[in-house]
Amino acid sequence: MHKICSRNVGFHGQSVTINCYGAGSVDLVDFLFSDLLVEEESVPHAVYDVLFAGSHPMISLWRDDRSLYFGESRYDLAFILLNEVTFQCITDNSAGHAIHAAAVGYWEGAILMPGESGAGKSTLVSWLVANGANYLTDELVILAEETSLLHSFTRPISIKRGSAAVVSSFIPVNEADLLTGLNGFMLPHRQAGSNFIPAATPPLSHILFPRHIPNAPPSITRLSSGLGCSKLLECYVNARNIKGHGISQIANITRKTPVFELTYSSFDGLREIFAETFPALLTEEKSKN
Repeated sequence: MHKICSRNVGFHGQSVTINCYGAGSVDLVDFLFSDLLVEEESVPHAVYDVLFAGSHPMISLWRDDRSLYFGESRYDLAFILLNEVTFQCITDNSAGHAIHAAAVGYWEGAILMPGESGAGKSTLVSWLVANGANYLTDELVILAEETSLLHSFTRPISIKRGSAAVVSSFIPVNEADLLTGLNGFMLPHRQAGSNFIPAATPPLSHILFPRHIPNAPPSITRLSSGLGCSKLLECYVNARNIKGHGISQIANITRKTPVFELTYSSFDGLREIFAETFPALLTEEKSKN
């Protein structure tokens, strides 16, 4: 099969090469990684092949001679490829502290929202972006301790099936623009809000741990730096690459950065709570709730 092109995709000094074969393969790769394209490295960490074959294409994903996906679902292939690229970019990266977190930016800097999968990061970041925040990521950041800059793994916003109706209520989207699968959809982040700034690396201004609790009233509580450090370490994904497992560096970050916890059950009243703690974050013209 004829190779259409190759894309070099990377994050904070590490990259992979993705070879595209067949009509549709380039569109899919660009949808996923348009904000992570980098100059070609002499030795990429891995090489992947994305193949589209046929008029109603069967699609597949390969690394070397190993098949990672074969079927008809663009969403399923995209999910696997995103995870593969994420892993390759952080597996031996010691240039900063990789945190499993969403993040948004505004003129004061960036708000980091750490949490494990299923914590509601993507839904919350979608609401913040719809209300005027600048989208950075819903998945991964690398914190550079010395400069306090936040480097974001900027990808489409990944919404689980159970949250689809909620997100659609405050972000009007064209279904044709979504990458949809049985487990959810991926939303083009450039369409989610009008304030998107490509390749933004703002300084870290606040850390906010979201907790979605059924029937809980919305509240934002200030946490101690010690508790913030403990919670941030739970989301620290490349500690083994950092001297001393990065504990002292993470502690230093939470000493320098205000740490909060958000508790909420819905988006009702959330705008007022954010306005009290982060008055410069949200803009009136984007509010729909």
